[in-house]
Amino acid sequence: MPFVRQFFSSKTLVWLLLLCLSDALFTDIGLHLAFIKELNPFIRAIYEWHVGGYYFVKLILPLILMAIYPRIRKKVWVQPCLSLTVLIYGAVNVYHFIWLSYGLTYLAN
Repeated sequence: MPFVRQFFSSKTLVWLLLLCLSDALFTDIGLHLAFIKELNPFIRAIYEWHVGGYYFVKLILPLILMAIYPRIRKKVWVQPCLSLTVLIYGAVNVYHFIWLSYGLTYLAN
């Protein structure tokens, strides 16, 4: 169990993983309903190739960070960068929620 416990050693990292997952879900819904277009050509190519690959790429980076976090957490720059990343992902998720609300309202009318 110590291996699994290291993944949840930081609440900020858990929030990052949840925000990355919700970002992927919101984007997938938006693409599926044609509310948005993916502007990142790399992610767009992966999404068009395979949706499972898209989710894999979107979630693997926070999982890798969770795995290496115990080794880097004492570095001075890690916590400020992690906090900024969570803040940005939070803002992106609010933006996704707003356009999804508007899009679903439009479809309902």
